[in-house]
Amino acid sequence: MEYITREIVSTNWLTILLLICLGLLAIAKGLNALRFSDFMMLFSNNKYIISYQKPNKLSSPFNAVLLLLQIASVSLFLYLYFDIFELQVVATEITLYIKITIIYAVIVICKLLIEKIIATIFSIDGIVDEYLFYKVSYRNFLGVILLPFNIVFIYALQPTRIVYLILVILLIILNLVVLVSFYRKNENIIFNHLFYFILYLCALEIAPYFILYKLISN
Repeated sequence: MEYITREIVSTNWLTILLLICLGLLAIAKGLNALRFSDFMMLFSNNKYIISYQKPNKLSSPFNAVLLLLQIASVSLFLYLYFDIFELQVVATEITLYIKITIIYAVIVICKLLIEKIIATIFSIDGIVDEYLFYKVSYRNFLGVILLPFNIVFIYALQPTRIVYLILVILLIILNLVVLVSFYRKNENIIFNHLFYFILYLCALEIAPYFILYKLISN
């Protein structure tokens, strides 16, 4: 009888990471249960945006916790890309995840800071603060949506490349729908400054994600 070596990949650090994500979700609910309940209904109604956009700043503890959850969850989803597509990388699994997390976090935070600086320079803090709250809220919610997918992909069912790509495309479409809905709401302002709007899209909404891909893949 010949023995066949079975390679067992440790998921200990992934389990700890997912527990941290669930812990962040619990902390957010603990900070404000009513707000959390409205947040979880974000795609079904606008109550969360209407109720919390004006009186709460983007840097509130509630938003900060959900932003951390977004960074952890999205970074894990990007990490799974390397496993699903069987890409050879020099870094160890956890090192690769840390690299992805740092790059993604830096890009997200730098984008927010740059947009705030631009708003201050051009004295458009009101509309930009509204836009950032709107965009970050929906992307935080996307981070929550990705969490169960990450759990299933790690412990239950490894998706095929087609399934992963379909999910990515659906997330991109969902993100575009969210952005377009805000742009349509403020189309008069956009059309009056169309050149700067196009410049903004290229510099801060498209280019950072190409940079993210290049930095991770190298």
